[in-house]
This record gives sequence, structure tokens and C-alpha cells, in this order.
Amino acid sequence: MNWLSQGKYRVVLLGISLLAIPFFAFTQNQNIPLNQSFSFDSDRTIIQSDQIVHFSFKPLILRESATNDVVSSLIYKREDGKSWVAKKLFHEHFISLDTGIVQLTIDPVFNFEINEDREANTRGDVGLYKNTRGFNIKLLIGNKVAIESSFRENQAVLPYYLDQRTRSTGVAYGQGRTKTFKDDGFDFAMASSYVSYSPSDRINIQIGNGKHFVGNGHRSLLLSDVAFNYPFLKLNTNWFNNKLQYQNLYTLYQDLNRLVSVSSTEGLFERKQGATHYLEFSPNNKLSIGIFESTIFPSIDSTGNVGVGANYWAPIIFLNTAIEGDKDKGNNLIGVNFNYSLIKRVQIYGQYAILGKNERYQIGTKIFPHKNLLLQAEYNSLSDVRSNNLFYHYNESLTHPVGYKSSELIGILQYKNRRFLTRASFNMILSDNLDVAFTDFKQSYIVNPSFNFTLHAGVQIRSVEHEFELLPTTAGYSGGAFLNATIVYFGLSTNLQNLYFNY
Repeated sequence: MNWLSQGKYRVVLLGISLLAIPFFAFTQNQNIPLNQSFSFDSDRTIIQSDQIVHFSFKPLILRESATNDVVSSLIYKREDGKSWVAKKLFHEHFISLDTGIVQLTIDPVFNFEINEDREANTRGDVGLYKNTRGFNIKLLIGNKVAIESSFRENQAVLPYYLDQRTRSTGVAYGQGRTKTFKDDGFDFAMASSYVSYSPSDRINIQIGNGKHFVGNGHRSLLLSDVAFNYPFLKLNTNWFNNKLQYQNLYTLYQDLNRLVSVSSTEGLFERKQGATHYLEFSPNNKLSIGIFESTIFPSIDSTGNVGVGANYWAPIIFLNTAIEGDKDKGNNLIGVNFNYSLIKRVQIYGQYAILGKNERYQIGTKIFPHKNLLLQAEYNSLSDVRSNNLFYHYNESLTHPVGYKSSELIGILQYKNRRFLTRASFNMILSDNLDVAFTDFKQSYIVNPSFNFTLHAGVQIRSVEHEFELLPTTAGYSGGAFLNATIVYFGLSTNLQNLYFNY
């Protein structure tokens, strides 16, 4: 796959995105940012909609013909009568252009956060912080093409439990490989981009470097956005008056194991290709049932280039399972995803997944007792998949972040009133070797809703029962009581992605 050569691919994508740059008023070709707090309005509107909306494969593409009410709920209205400074600070994009045919916005991306861990740690009095700077640019050309590009440069000194996890895996919680920064910190960067093209109302094609999520819960047992970005090609087609949606995702993943190099340069990392197919049927606006298949193909390993058969590209669900599936290798994941709206305020969702010889399942519910309030409860039953799981990218899981046998309970309360957003979440992971409880209370004020720029403060409490911590791909590392944490944080941030710390 020469065209998916990772370095060349990213340069081409970034070049295209920088030559033609983007707009955050949602249209049928643009993606909703993959952020659970940001998706509060879209989730509520979709559950209450009388139209059929397929919203299990994320990020969502908003098609005007099928989701007019969803579009209207997400477009932030201009504030007339305000000063230029007030508009730019509290209402509008940092830079914007609208010619009627071309719509462009450029916004800064920040995460300036200071933290204090009230628990003891082995590093003495170390100041904790996160420092992210970057940009997000969007372009809409006519009604068929949308382009988006973003970049983030990060430095961070992390709480001890997260510091140890990062040092063990070599990556920073879904944001890429790390380098040492000063004595106790990490330096890491992440670039994202995509080009979206809709030749018709029923077809959308995207090529880019990013993440995806399949499901309706806080976790996904099929495909999650826990891991780092990856190059992808995605085809999305809708049939039979939008009752049937079929998505095909072709990806390039990477293990952080270098091949032996005969030159003075570092060897390439081992690479894998993934072919994912998701077929969802919605007979009405209440029920959706989807079947999922994902197969991993070695691309470059210690033996050199590995040939991939033509079946890799065939957009036929379960063909790769029949030809390539091997339970002993664990290179194939199949499953079912469903959601059902009991009434226009209550949704039930769930998943069932088979990975190699292991089975996992999820059941959950979202309740909107008031237009400003979300209550969510979720249960995940997890099997041990560490020994033969190929579904990792950059040493992080492509499904649930926990790779060992365990059970997880999750509860979320979220309240949004105008620009104030209150979110309280709790989850507990229970296993024979490790019990982890994580609580996060966060109060945010949305300074500028056009690009979800917020002022926030909160507290996270993490408690661990056993003397060492299990990691998804290793036996574990020692830490004892130092893996507990009580973190008070305060910051300014642009929230356009999900970051997971609760495991």
C-alpha cells in the first residue's frame, strides 16, 4: 500500500488541508467533533427526532436531507449588536470567511491546565500541568466538499498514575509517542485531517488521519477512539430511504516495535492494515441494529512486506472473516450494536463482541428527564484479550482500554444550561487482580460555543485496591498506594476530542 505510506500520506493530507482551509457551521459533509460533552445537544436531538438518523458510527456526518432538526440544534446563532471584540471572544470564530460558495474558519486550540495531586507521590513537590497549543481550520466548498485540519503540540507533567502508564506504554493517552520534557514531563504532538466528498445525497467518501467510534455508550467494545490517530479511507452509503446504512473503513495501524534496520537510521515500525465493515438497519426512528466486522492484516513485520489479498478491499461484510479469520491469532472481531428509544427521552443501547475466543458485552441507557439534563448508566463485561489481541495501535487499545477480565460500572450526570456545563462521572472496574474506582466532577463555562472553548475547574479521585496495576499489553507495574490520586484542576481548553483517564 504505497499510497498509505505513513509519512508521505500525512504530508499529502496536511498539504491539501493547508491549501484549502475550514468552517464550523455544520453541513452534510462535515463531521461533528468526537467529544462526548460536546455531543450533548446532538444526542438529545437525535433521540427525540421523528426522522431516521444513523448515529452509532462516529464522527457523524450531518446530512441536511435527513437531519434538519439536528443541524439547527448545533448551529450557533450570530449575536447582532455586539462589539467586534465581544463577538470574537464570546460568539464567533477567530477568523472566518463566507463568500456563499466557500466558507472558511480558523480557530486556536488550547489546553492550559494546572493540577495538584493531593495524594503522596514518589517525585516530591512536582508541579503538574498541561500545555497544549494548536489550530483547527475548516473549509466548505459548495455543498459537496469539506476539509478539516488540526494540529496540537503538548507539554505535560502528569499525575503519578498517569505518568507511570505513559512511561510504560511510550504514548500519551491517545495523543501519540512521547519525548522527555525537562526532568519530569513529556512532549508529544498530534495532527488530524480529513477530506470529505459527497457525490450524491446517499454517498460520502472521506480520506484522512483521525479516529472513529462505533456505539452509543461511553465505551465501545467494537471500535473506540482511545488510541492515537491513524490513516483511513471511509465509504458511507445510505439506501432505502435512509433505513439502511453501510460503512466501510480501511485503516493503517502501527505497533511500536521497530524492524531491524541495516542502515544508520532507525528501522520502521511494524504495521498492520484493518478492514472494518458496519451495516446498520433502522426500520423506524426508534430502533437501530448494526452488525460489525473488523479484520487485521499484517502489512510489515519482521519478515518484511506482507502481501494482502484482494479480499481486503472487497466491501463485503464477513468475507474477510471467512477467508482470514483465525481464533487463535485473534485477528478478527465481529459483533452487534443496537439502540432503541423507548420514548423520546429514554434510549437503551448495547453491544456484543467476539474477539478471537473471547466474548464481551455492554448494556446501557441514556435518559433526558429534562432538556438540560442527561443521566447515563452503563455496564461492560470484559474478557482477557491481552495474550493475542492484535487490536492495538501505538500500544493502545482500539476497543475498550482495559484488556484483562473484569466488569465495569459507569454512571454519568450532565447538566447544560446556556453556557454552563456540569458533568459528574463515576466508574468502577472490578477484577480478580485489581479494583479501580474513578470519580470526576467538572464544572465548565463555555466561553465561545462556536469552537467549544471553555473555562473549567474540577476534581478527579482515583483509588486502587491492589499493589500493582495491570496494563492492557503487559503484566503490570508496581506502584502501590502511589497509584491513588486526588487531582484538583483548573484550565482553559478547546474541547474537540475525547481523552480518557478513567481506567
